[in-house]
Amino acid sequence: MLLSAHLDTVEPGRGINPSLDGDTLRSDGTTILGGDCKAGLAIVLEALACVAESNGPHRAVEVAFSRHEEGGLVGVRHMDFSLLAAKTGIVLDGEGAPNRITVSAPSQNVVTAEIVGRAAHAGLEPENGLSALLVTADILTRLPLGRIDAETTANIGWMEGGLKRNIVPERAELDGEFRSRSNDKLAWLELQFRKVFHETAARYPDARISLDIRNTYQAFRIEPQHESISTIGNALQHLGLSPVLEASGGGSDANVFIERGITALPVGIGVRSFHTTWETALIPEVLQAAEMCHAAIMSVDGS
Repeated sequence: MLLSAHLDTVEPGRGINPSLDGDTLRSDGTTILGGDCKAGLAIVLEALACVAESNGPHRAVEVAFSRHEEGGLVGVRHMDFSLLAAKTGIVLDGEGAPNRITVSAPSQNVVTAEIVGRAAHAGLEPENGLSALLVTADILTRLPLGRIDAETTANIGWMEGGLKRNIVPERAELDGEFRSRSNDKLAWLELQFRKVFHETAARYPDARISLDIRNTYQAFRIEPQHESISTIGNALQHLGLSPVLEASGGGSDANVFIERGITALPVGIGVRSFHTTWETALIPEVLQAAEMCHAAIMSVDGS
């Protein structure tokens, strides 16, 4: 079986000053804690240490730590999968308690666009310019964004353009995404995005508008009777915990592992509020996750 976690964290994550308040670990509020995914790494290492100390028969186990997960699953995409033999596993990268198992997650398409208008002096001859920011604003008001339905979302998360306040902005750029657990809905959203950009280009024939949409990972949906779920569920039962099967709106290394034939499912690592400065890690749950992994490895017959 495979155990996996990622090595990177998000910003602001430098100069972290952690403190322990009872059983809760947190930062001083100026940075993230970095429990996503330092807790996942700690869980894997603790589980392996416990297996070594047990000195008994256990399942064969492989460990894969990835880099640059937060930037779009970059590390796992560049892994040498010829080095991995596992077909089942656990990805230590889920939010919440260790009995939360992600069995469904979305596909994601990344959207980038460049809008080029025409620069002009904003005080002397603004009528000779074509504002790339105004064209971009027109696009943004027409795109389907936010919560589309229960399993589909879309977002433009970054926009940049213009040079100075007295210049009609010539250039603007957009960076965004849309995702869905249904690939049919993902395809529908792509059509809507392309339609908006095409219609906007027709309204502004003097502008140059380029759009790129590319898929970064594929959705998965794992049935409850799958071996990976049974292995995790049996290990949780050893701790007196019942598995909770959940659908997620986020992607993880699991998307790529499953795409490559390894059904490694995300489980909770005891961390709450990923990617925020109020992120916390509950130490008892972190330890429970390590105990769960230990139990799963020591279960030679899968029980």
